Amino acid sequence: MSYVTLAQQGLSAAESRNWDEAVAKLSTALQSSTNPAWLVARSKALVGLERYEAALDDADLAWHTAYERNKRDLMASAQYRRGVAFYHLKQYANADYCYLHCMRLIKGGPAVPKEDPGLKHVDDGGFWKVTADEATAHARSEDIGKQDDALKTAMGQSQSQPQHREWRMASAMRIQALKAMEKLPEDDAGRKLTTALIPEQKKLAVHKSDKAQDETSQAKSPAAKPVVPSDAPLRLQDFQSNTAMSVSIFSKGVNKEKLKVEFLESSVRLGPLIYPNGDEKEFQLHLWGEIDPSKSKFTVTPNKVELSLAKKTAGKWPTLQSDGSPAAQPPVAKPAVVTAPETKKPESVVDSVKSEPSEPSEPSAAKPSYPTSSRSGPKDWDKVGEDENSDDDRDINSFFKKLYKGATPEQQRAMMKSFTESSGTSLSTNWDDVKDKRVETVPPDGVEAKKWE
Repeated sequence: MSYVTLAQQGLSAAESRNWDEAVAKLSTALQSSTNPAWLVARSKALVGLERYEAALDDADLAWHTAYERNKRDLMASAQYRRGVAFYHLKQYANADYCYLHCMRLIKGGPAVPKEDPGLKHVDDGGFWKVTADEATAHARSEDIGKQDDALKTAMGQSQSQPQHREWRMASAMRIQALKAMEKLPEDDAGRKLTTALIPEQKKLAVHKSDKAQDETSQAKSPAAKPVVPSDAPLRLQDFQSNTAMSVSIFSKGVNKEKLKVEFLESSVRLGPLIYPNGDEKEFQLHLWGEIDPSKSKFTVTPNKVELSLAKKTAGKWPTLQSDGSPAAQPPVAKPAVVTAPETKKPESVVDSVKSEPSEPSEPSAAKPSYPTSSRSGPKDWDKVGEDENSDDDRDINSFFKKLYKGATPEQQRAMMKSFTESSGTSLSTNWDDVKDKRVETVPPDGVEAKKWE
């Protein structure tokens, strides 16, 4: 059986919610081709099996493969799947951030903008500022898919866009994520943005279904854990604003009662931290710029230590770390020793997070409702155009269909604007020419244009 046939069977299994079969067959097919659509489907199946970290890795890799192939629709789907994985990992700020990028791509935004629009929703401490009420208002104000009927017919564009449903799903899921986030303590790690528009790229993982894993574990003795080199470094992740630098130091199982953190002007000393090979020892972070030790602080979670560093001088740093050479360091000031803050987690938080619904299969409540003056009432836009005959190539509209299909998003916007505003008498593909003015109606010779009364 070819890998393409296996992939098709895996996709069908994912649609049927047969997660074990989907993971098994898609994993085999992906060994021959890292198709982003197959990675997106396997990420969905892994969420169904509650393997959320693996699902996130697949979604991250799907974004990179879709970007390499210039598949904007699959880049949006990959961001949606990233959001779902982060939601189940209770990283609600990251989830909402990914949902927003999914919706932005579907609306025609650039794949990788020069300035990340999501960062405007983050405060100086790296905490996500968007509320569930704001997300609800955004969902109601957006008219995704609302276009002129005549233009759609002329351009051969279906009135039910394939990704409109995914846009509505992302809109509904982000409201759920933000409602769950608002129930967390204000300093909870789930409120912090720790991911980025371009995800970390990892190698393709080989996954087996849960059933196959159980059979393998019964047939074989447990494999020895791989030996971690003694010099394996700690993994760092940073995020910055003009006034602060947030740093996550991934160290699992740090004892916050024993941990001591010394903030210096140009470095931070922490100890003891647990390194990847299990050793407990001190760690020193040499910083590119200077910080204010008295205003800097830290928090400890089960998997990492998070630093919030107050910059001494406002501005962006080109990198987090310096080379650590003594000549590059300013005179050492008296360190500010800070002990770990005592955190209390209310029982109601756990209960509220557990009660949050999982990914909805059909968020009908979030489906937009479009106004209409038809006597027969509102239309179901998802069903309009199903009987359209696309085989009549002799029709003049086939020319417009091919023209529109081959145009860039910017050219498509120009064509829609010029066609609509000129009442179908002008068609321009130059967005710079039409974006700042109204396109006038230019009737044929001998015809007089009249406004509808």
